[in-house]
Amino acid sequence: MRFGVLILMMFTLAACEEVVSEREGTFNYQGDIYRSVIREIARGDTTFERRTVYARPRPVSCSATDDLDCVAAIRSEWLDVR
Repeated sequence: MRFGVLILMMFTLAACEEVVSEREGTFNYQGDIYRSVIREIARGDTTFERRTVYARPRPVSCSATDDLDCVAAIRSEWLDVR
């Protein structure tokens, strides 16, 4: 029963966000160039953007406008993997 409630809650939360648009680009980190995607997301009456940088070993999510946030996210991910 609990598992069913959890699944229902996940679907409900996922339905609250919608990707409005996507633009591909690149992100330069320590001389390496990684693929990035900036998504415009609508949640209720508001929209915002998030960037995903496909840095190895896993993609990281960060600010669409703050490169330092992306650098921190990559560093954090790399430290978690080691």
